[in-house]
Amino acid sequence: MVLTMCSASINARCVKVKSSRSTGTPELKVDSIDYRSDLTRVYGTLTGTPHTSHRIDAIKMQHNGAIATDVDGIDFKRWFQWEEDGELRVEIDFPVMKQRSAFVMEATTPRGTTVWTVETQPNRVVVKRKKAVK
Repeated sequence: MVLTMCSASINARCVKVKSSRSTGTPELKVDSIDYRSDLTRVYGTLTGTPHTSHRIDAIKMQHNGAIATDVDGIDFKRWFQWEEDGELRVEIDFPVMKQRSAFVMEATTPRGTTVWTVETQPNRVVVKRKKAVK
């Protein structure tokens, strides 16, 4: 069960993710994106081979070149160890950006560049209709 961790701020807009794909390792499965007035936060789970180590040096958005400012769950440029399940929850912070229907992130690692492609679900517009008069 994946929980969406978007903020409850009035200014935030939480968007659920329709799909996310990875080329390379580690893989990232994104479940939601939180567009706030002070930052854009991507929530997801990194996956890798259990009981091995890995490192992520930087993450950037392909469409605008925005570089991640912080990652909760790991530290940039520091090796981390995969646990028994090979999963690690992360929150990736970027500068403020406009909502997009899809984007691509590039993660720089000692083992090469990993590309994460994310597609969001379209927002539903609720239209109130007047009841028919009998």
